[in-house]
Amino acid sequence: MKEKQLTIEHAFLKLLEEHRFRNITIKMICEAAEINRSTFYAYYLDKYDMLDQMIDTHLSVIGQFVEETSMNMMNAEDKKPIIKKYFLDLFSYIYLHQQFFRVLITVHPAQNFTQKLISTLHKNYLTSIAANGGSLKDPKYFVNYTLGGQFGILFFWLQNNCNEPPELIADVVYRNMLKLNR
Repeated sequence: MKEKQLTIEHAFLKLLEEHRFRNITIKMICEAAEINRSTFYAYYLDKYDMLDQMIDTHLSVIGQFVEETSMNMMNAEDKKPIIKKYFLDLFSYIYLHQQFFRVLITVHPAQNFTQKLISTLHKNYLTSIAANGGSLKDPKYFVNYTLGGQFGILFFWLQNNCNEPPELIADVVYRNMLKLNR
């Protein structure tokens, strides 16, 4: 990604911390990023396109984590370290991009983003389960239950400005998923 594009997106996220999406204008974004309108339009059609590109980029990376995990699990006897690494990768990524996730999940929740995030995780978890023997009873319900808890933890963590390190959050989710925390 180009430096100017990162500058534009960072300025946009800062604006989203204070303003609703519908109230943000291209002019506001350009002023905050200290760029000309033509620079903005060199990367995006409009603010909707920019947000969609940002969402798609983050969901693509998260999808890659799940695909990698699924492939690594296929031949592994002990799947627990692979699952633990997945959660560490996921929460480390979210921590690195916490402004984006915090704004779209807790500050000004974007229903479109939340639905896409949960749908991506849901689909990928089911694919991973199926690729690894699919021995779970009622996998759709297990995945929905698991995602509900994970999303609750993610929401709480983001709402509290990611005060805990991603390693701790990954471990909390891992232990709860495997029922080791009870």
